[in-house]
Amino acid sequence: MAARHGPAAAKTCRSIVSGLCGLATRHGALPSNPVRDAARIPQPKRQPRALTLAEGRQLRASLAHDQRAVERDLPDLVSALMATGLRIGEALALRWADVDLTAGTLTVRGTVVRVDGRGLMIKDTKTAAGVRTLVVPSWCVEMLGRRRDAVFGRFMGKGVQKGVQKCVDNSSSDAVFPAQLGGLRDPGNTRADFRDAFRAAGFPWVTAHTFRRSVATWMDEGGLTARAAADQLGHARPSITQDVYYGRKVASTGAASVLESLA
Repeated sequence: MAARHGPAAAKTCRSIVSGLCGLATRHGALPSNPVRDAARIPQPKRQPRALTLAEGRQLRASLAHDQRAVERDLPDLVSALMATGLRIGEALALRWADVDLTAGTLTVRGTVVRVDGRGLMIKDTKTAAGVRTLVVPSWCVEMLGRRRDAVFGRFMGKGVQKGVQKCVDNSSSDAVFPAQLGGLRDPGNTRADFRDAFRAAGFPWVTAHTFRRSVATWMDEGGLTARAAADQLGHARPSITQDVYYGRKVASTGAASVLESLA
């Protein structure tokens, strides 16, 4: 299994066979569980790869000039991920009530997931540390301002005051990055859109999670602490950030000033 399908598939297979043999052992069909004596399956550790600041600027520019990416509303979403280091589900769960353009902050309260039989929903973040308020760089504030003006302008053009109120409530129609037909955007479909766009831009190795590693790396290169990076990414322990990617609920981690150079 490891040779043909990789270590992850082999570990899953091992767990299943171990469970079967464990059950057989408890019922007396086997004297012991032989899987426990099998050798460990080595898991090669890949070095996390992050974008450089120059690559980040190049990717943003490429997406802005890619008509297909623009039609899929990807440039602004990628800019938000680069400016914050949010998980893709957290970014898609952002609502206008979570954005304070005057203070230049946004608050992460949940993440978008697909639930069998119920469709897309917003659930709580993975940990308590995931709920956080972040200061964002000025260029991201300007982008969010343009998006909000476009939403408000569309409703105001129709003269529907109730429609404007929808932009500041807590419903799924309040999403900052909605689906093309409205409502919550599917993280899985968005990842597929990313793959097409990043490949066309010359960055086939980039995924949505690359932006989290990139923000952590940029903060480290900017002289910020692992604690600040953990707070930015919503990790409970800085060791996770240091080990895998290179919070306390604070509004200013110092990331905004570092990320200004992406403008």
